Amino acid sequence: MSWSGFKKAVNRAGAHVILRTNKGEASVDPEFDLQEANFKKLESYTNDLDQELDTFVTNFENLLETQLNMAKTLDSFYGDYSFDLKADKRADHSEEAGDGKTNVRDGISLTYLKMIEDIKDSILPEVLQPMNVTVMEPIGELQKYNDEINKLIKKRARKKVDYDVLRFKLSKLQNEHAGIETQAKDQQRGEKSDQLQKTYDKLQRVKVEFDEAETVYTDINTRLKNEIEQFVGLRLSLVDPTFESFIKIQLKLYNDIFDRLEQKDLHIDAMTTQEHQEEKIDARLEEILMRMSALDIKSL
Repeated sequence: MSWSGFKKAVNRAGAHVILRTNKGEASVDPEFDLQEANFKKLESYTNDLDQELDTFVTNFENLLETQLNMAKTLDSFYGDYSFDLKADKRADHSEEAGDGKTNVRDGISLTYLKMIEDIKDSILPEVLQPMNVTVMEPIGELQKYNDEINKLIKKRARKKVDYDVLRFKLSKLQNEHAGIETQAKDQQRGEKSDQLQKTYDKLQRVKVEFDEAETVYTDINTRLKNEIEQFVGLRLSLVDPTFESFIKIQLKLYNDIFDRLEQKDLHIDAMTTQEHQEEKIDARLEEILMRMSALDIKSL
């Protein structure tokens, strides 16, 4: 903080003390208080929305990354596919393939792995780009407007203190000057006349300062009331298309993923498909687990 800024802060702190100790009443504008309360609600909703959108995007990216890692792990039971080589890295240990060449291998696990990688590389960027442009950036701009309005609200508070202090000071000087003037009428010219002139001069100086402070405070107070009311009223004009875009982006995302899944032939055998339709998969898995339990290795 600069020295001038520090002095202003000290003066305003002193102004608050003056108002409290001398029982000066701060000015009140219920209309502004209502507009400020409405704005604070909108600001709170905007901050929550921005945080939740960030969480949504992050969680979705993490979901795809986790799904890709899971697909890689599942595929590792069958091979070790390299996206750089576009082939399986399993070495052919036959004598004719002593150079460790790659062995091309395909199956349901590899098809699924390639599909998830494709979704991550192609569909996700197509979602994030419009999400940033039509959802994230508008909400970010709304937050910037909120910051600017908050700065003006703080400025209004400072100008209000200046106005209230000078209003109280002017009222006190007016009463003091009136008392001296009344006493001077009953006495001869002299000391009272000098005191009367001094209080009059001081009263005029404070009145000029008060008029300036009143003009500044009234102007910013009136403008803020009008601007905040209009700003809050326009909130749905921004939120409506943003919300619509958010829904449409999700719809496109899930449709694209579903289409990609449908287009891929995962080579699920007929028996597995039939068992799934007849809800016999659980029984089949239970049978396999029982066969594993029956192995002699378990008793070792």
